[in-house]
Amino acid sequence: MSETVALSIVHDIVARGLTTGDRLPLEAEMLTEYRVSRSSLREALRILEVQGLISLKPGPGGGPVVGRVDARHLARTATLYFHLGGMTYGQLFETQQEFEPICAARACQHPDRRERLRPFMESYQAVPQGPDYHASTQEFHDVVYDLAANPVLALISKAVTQILTVHIISTMDPVDMHAAIHEEHQVLARTIVAGHANRARELTEEHFRRQHEYYLRRAPSRIDDLIEWR
Repeated sequence: MSETVALSIVHDIVARGLTTGDRLPLEAEMLTEYRVSRSSLREALRILEVQGLISLKPGPGGGPVVGRVDARHLARTATLYFHLGGMTYGQLFETQQEFEPICAARACQHPDRRERLRPFMESYQAVPQGPDYHASTQEFHDVVYDLAANPVLALISKAVTQILTVHIISTMDPVDMHAAIHEEHQVLARTIVAGHANRARELTEEHFRRQHEYYLRRAPSRIDDLIEWR
């Protein structure tokens, strides 16, 4: 029953056009609307909270609030399945190397690609340092995902990258590759803007292959590890 109620709540969020931060009805209203027991409703809300689809604010004026469709939540859930399925980080790298070139090639068809990628061609000259480097790198790839104009492909690609970033890159940051990666982003941005889909696909595949080879050299045993659930 709790799963049925959770599904009904999600359907209503979509049907009512609710977005991140919007409040859901209070418990008393939801009990009347869904005609279930308090325990079933609370379990349904807990299911959605665990998935990051809602948050429960405590205290006066609190209650359930709509969350966001965030690749981090999908990544966390996916790692459980990957771990139980005996899948490795090497296989996840292979998946990233398949998905990312598709996103780049599709971005070449988007009518807004020049405007969206302009910052990465004009003012994206000096290599950012520290946290700024990682923020700018993520921003570049997020723009490419958006330009791919396929939310399913974008969400799955982001989730794969999220897992690798948290589990691998955070402890083996390729600092000596930052300048090269930065320059490759500039070249890739110009290629996408020019609409050269095949070339964008090739450049992106090479871009990630070089990084994957770096991690393989640094920690070959880590690549064969099972993906951790976290």
